[in-house]
Amino acid sequence: MQTLSVLTRKIRTFATLDGSIKLRFLEAYIYTAIYRILLIFVPFNKLRKRMGNVKEESPGEVDINSYRIARDIRWAVINSSRYTPWESKCLVKALTAQRMMSGKGISTTMYLGVKKNEKNEMVAHAWIRCGSYFITGGENRSGYAVVAKFSTLGCKR
Repeated sequence: MQTLSVLTRKIRTFATLDGSIKLRFLEAYIYTAIYRILLIFVPFNKLRKRMGNVKEESPGEVDINSYRIARDIRWAVINSSRYTPWESKCLVKALTAQRMMSGKGISTTMYLGVKKNEKNEMVAHAWIRCGSYFITGGENRSGYAVVAKFSTLGCKR
């Protein structure tokens, strides 16, 4: 019964959001599903070709409107991924944010990094940057060696 009341409260909260925020949330939710499916069924080398320009970076600074959009997309990606029944970890979030930013015509750079954990196992992480703002995953990037980067600067989607 408590779960039902929590769900009801969350639905009410969602209903009070502005229409554009709801749409952005739903867009992020759908893209997380698409990218999760692609990561499961498409070989990474094929997917990699659509991630952007390899070994290139987007500009270090962008206009204030781009930062505002990046902040809004971050909110949508982070919050929608909390409610997916599928796994929406860092790469799914980064790909989702990258696609949403590209849809707005704003360039980003996605970073893929690796490091060894305390058990001496390799762990991977993905994060995405717009200007000097890290949209997703940036808060956890410390200690990771960047092994690939992809810029959407000048990419056609």
